Amino acid sequence: MLTRRQFLITASGICATARAWGESERPALHHPGKVKSIIFYYCKGGPAQAHTFDRPRQVVDPALYPFGFKKCGQSGLEIGDVFPHLQKVADDLCLIRSGYGALATHNEGGIHIFTAASKLGASLGAWMLHGLGSGNPSLPGYVLLSGRADGDKWATSDGEVHGGARSVGAGGLPPSLQAQIVSDLQRPVANLESHMPAAVQERWLAELSAMNAGFSARHPRVAELDSRTASFLAAHRMQTAAPEAFNVSKELTDPAMRKLYGLEPQPTRSTGTKLLLARRLVERGVRFVMVPSMNVPNLEGGSGDWDTHTPTQVRGMIPNLALACDQPLAGLITDLKQRGLLDSTLVIWGGEMGRGGPGHMNHNGSAFTWWMAGGGVKPGFAYGATDDQGFTAVENPVHVRDLHATILWMCGLDFTKLKHNGIGFDATCKVAKEIIA
Repeated sequence: MLTRRQFLITASGICATARAWGESERPALHHPGKVKSIIFYYCKGGPAQAHTFDRPRQVVDPALYPFGFKKCGQSGLEIGDVFPHLQKVADDLCLIRSGYGALATHNEGGIHIFTAASKLGASLGAWMLHGLGSGNPSLPGYVLLSGRADGDKWATSDGEVHGGARSVGAGGLPPSLQAQIVSDLQRPVANLESHMPAAVQERWLAELSAMNAGFSARHPRVAELDSRTASFLAAHRMQTAAPEAFNVSKELTDPAMRKLYGLEPQPTRSTGTKLLLARRLVERGVRFVMVPSMNVPNLEGGSGDWDTHTPTQVRGMIPNLALACDQPLAGLITDLKQRGLLDSTLVIWGGEMGRGGPGHMNHNGSAFTWWMAGGGVKPGFAYGATDDQGFTAVENPVHVRDLHATILWMCGLDFTKLKHNGIGFDATCKVAKEIIA
């Protein structure tokens, strides 16, 4: 649950940052960019590229590779059979099959995959919010959606990010730019109800603003007071904006929307609800929404995440992990497209590492696959390649830091010009312009 206090701190920081930029609410872009918002479905545990979006050409141990692939759409992209719904939107996907440079341990890998390019240790979402500014000052700009939907008795965890707060934090950027965690999908923001009538509250806010304005005029160097006043006004706006943004009751009564996102079946209920919420948030100007995968039942007993090492784990976990996100992600892409939002929203799928090694699904930092959709990437396109066994990126390798630079570039942000207190990004970053349409 996002507390009102957390929001006040965020709003105050955003307002202070806006003043630092000058008259405009947001800074000028470094170059034309299409992406205004990002929705990131994070696969906790590190999904095996060879089970999902990168078919190995040489299989040594068939027990570790029980799933088939199909050529899909007009583009002919090869996508694993565990994703039948994503296979239908293949022509909207851009596969990056040559990711490398991940750290092959989970917590460190989570931190690395989201902050690797930043010498400040700030997460990708924090840099995006820093560079673009708030798209809606009545809502947090960077949100991590956790929790389970009402009635979900299938998922065995709420969803979390390896590396915790450091993976979604602000690092050396202002703390207001860190992710705001929403873990209660029924009551996403607490303590919004005012204890005074609306007219009384508005009069009180007007009198407070006038009093503070007089003080500010006498003490122009005390900028914090203006920020505090703005945060009160933002919290007042949030009393209307937040409940409306997180209210999915209309979609829950629409049979077409329930089917599109998979809001009824147990395996897709929570992921579908969170991706629907993500669409509603970016529709209202939120910059970055993270949706982590949840632990799910193992078909062969127990439960777990994408950390699958053995044939038993592969057979038992991958089908259910894919089931949980396949229809909701395809539904999200379809919904964004129908609403004219896909061009300005970048959807990302990926984990903190890849997998593969002789006779075992080892942690692998030398090869992983992410995919993107929308936001100006080339649709129906596969970039890069691994060796025959899928263990190492060998064609057009894209380092973790290059992914950051490329994503920010599509937002209109040049990593060489993004700095805070003189510190910014790794100078060796490269933009993979070949994936941009």
